[in-house]
Amino acid sequence: MKEFMLEVLFTIQGIGAASGLLYHNEQLFVISDNSNYLYNFQRDTQQLDKKLLIEDSVHTRIPKDKKADLEAITQFNETLYLFGSGSTEKRNLLVTYTLAEEQVERIDLTETYHSLQTKYGVAPGDFNIEGALAMNDEFWLFNRGNGPRQKNGIFVISRSFTPKAYYPIELPKLHQVPLGFTDATLIDGKIYFIAAAEDSRSNYLDGEVKGTVWGVIDPRTKALESLQTISETHKFEGMTCYKESKNKLDFLLCEDQDGDLDSSNIYQLTIFR
Repeated sequence: MKEFMLEVLFTIQGIGAASGLLYHNEQLFVISDNSNYLYNFQRDTQQLDKKLLIEDSVHTRIPKDKKADLEAITQFNETLYLFGSGSTEKRNLLVTYTLAEEQVERIDLTETYHSLQTKYGVAPGDFNIEGALAMNDEFWLFNRGNGPRQKNGIFVISRSFTPKAYYPIELPKLHQVPLGFTDATLIDGKIYFIAAAEDSRSNYLDGEVKGTVWGVIDPRTKALESLQTISETHKFEGMTCYKESKNKLDFLLCEDQDGDLDSSNIYQLTIFR
């Protein structure tokens, strides 16, 4: 087991239910699964900027049955890609955001998500995209196995959003509760991910949190190379590389507390190599 440290690094006021992070050029981009804004937090000034992504949805706390449920954020070149979870028909949206022009584009992924479900035998109740990363000319989408059949896996789609492959990934249980992917990132040719245990066989309803693990997957073999518990009480949902050195990796994590808080703790996870 590798040594690690986990601590609260700072708190962002004005964001609740943080679901994804991306650190780029000393800027921290944050998405929330109950808000249709992209947030940009400047830690040195404590300034929080936000960009509306979906018209006619200016509220920062959207009801569960109406939200776009933006859960996964990744970057290719100078464009951010924000994926909806696909866990209901209202959550099939992809939003792109170009950093230089601050331009927003919305793309309906209903056909793509439906094709992934039918082609690879994943029922709608087991479909729940929680993480994404860009690799070569593809997007790898991480399905959280918190549905009835616990379908953890990686969907691979092209840049034109057509299905290419599906790799089921077996994860163990934590305190007798199945683990499910909540985010992933690519570093030095390896996939680093987090997965949470939540006592609910539903891709829609929340349950009692049993903890979170981090792990490593080799993208060539799809083999699980490492797995370690980092918390038995927190459900971490967002992960991004913060600092990288020869001796350690630093990640930023965000936590979805499934409540009405209007603040988000950002944690630093340090893994010693």
